[in-house]
Amino acid sequence: MRSVTTGVDVTSVQRIAALTERRASFATRMFTAEEVEYCAGRPERLAARWAAKEAVRKAYGSCGRPLPTYPSISVRHRPGGAPEALVDGRAVPGLELSLSHDAGLAVAVAVLTSMDDLPRLFEVPTEIVLPSRPGNAHKGTFGTVLVLAGSPGFPGAAALAARGALRGGAGRVKAAVPEAGGGDGLLAEVIRVPLPVEAGGYGAAAAAAAGEHLASADGVVCGPGLGIGAATHALLLGVLQAMAGRGGRLVLDADGLNAVAASVELRAVVPPGCVLTPHPLEAARLAGVHVADIERDRVGWARKLATGLGATVVLKGAETVVADSRGEVWVDGHATSVLATGGTGDVLAGLIGALIAQGLASAEAARAGVFLHGQAGTWLAETRGRAGILASEVADALVGVQEAVRRLRGDPAPG
Repeated sequence: MRSVTTGVDVTSVQRIAALTERRASFATRMFTAEEVEYCAGRPERLAARWAAKEAVRKAYGSCGRPLPTYPSISVRHRPGGAPEALVDGRAVPGLELSLSHDAGLAVAVAVLTSMDDLPRLFEVPTEIVLPSRPGNAHKGTFGTVLVLAGSPGFPGAAALAARGALRGGAGRVKAAVPEAGGGDGLLAEVIRVPLPVEAGGYGAAAAAAAGEHLASADGVVCGPGLGIGAATHALLLGVLQAMAGRGGRLVLDADGLNAVAASVELRAVVPPGCVLTPHPLEAARLAGVHVADIERDRVGWARKLATGLGATVVLKGAETVVADSRGEVWVDGHATSVLATGGTGDVLAGLIGALIAQGLASAEAARAGVFLHGQAGTWLAETRGRAGILASEVADALVGVQEAVRRLRGDPAPG
């Protein structure tokens, strides 16, 4: 639930001017070098920044958060000149600042949106890139994701992957449903794509029927909940062949990976540039080794799979490893038991598909998706608890986490 607290402070310009004259170290201890340079010869500016420190501390205290120290609070100007408060050198999600000075007084007002809606302050690695969200966009701007997942026996996988794609920001999400009826678990916003079912799952006929949707999709997520067997093999063969030359738009997960691991024919047509998202057992099947081997050298095996298949590999687990086709590796720092529950992998696959659909390269989308997914789990653990969180709740938390990342990167709150 969203709540807002406000901190207001009024400071005498003369008092701050006198203090800086008496104590030469006051300015250098309490303000950054950039602030000191900006305020040189202008005591009203320094007074406004001191008022900002007090106002921010009052806003923090009003909502029960630990008070930041005076030196840790600083002020910078956004493009266009609006002031922004930083804590420990970083923008704070939900914190807005207004400064003014007149008649010998400096006034600061800090407004802090509660962290119930935006995650707490966290570090964003430099490797993480998010798609832009221009205010004049339309649904076509953010791409279309096609989810080929689920089966009559596992309909929830498609629902969770589609939810991850929607919460990841895709403009449109389509999902396969059985031609004879199904898809009741899908959100109302998901476009149903009826496909024929054979031998209890989607097969060659489904791949053919999905052809136009595959051709027009900006991101394709294939695999969760498809089941194993001849039908899935035939579906994968059709999908992989249809995505030839467009591998950068494809995410393969779960049963899609198992089908590839079991078939030389499928492995040969995996399109270069795609994203594979195995957990350790699926990675072991792909590599033809034991799970213990994967776990002993997660970075090494992720790199071997990525370079061998010409793909980006997301080796899931605590501190997920992302390796691209050139062998470059990035390791995410998140480790939370919130994500150790069924369906969270489906959400991640849908999220990565959405980021690809919005224009990120496959390796960029994999890194960003893993980070956002891990941060969503961490936030839920902090605010709700470590046990009992549903995969659908992880998907829903992606909205606030993405917004927090954008604000931490200096993208102001929308007007």
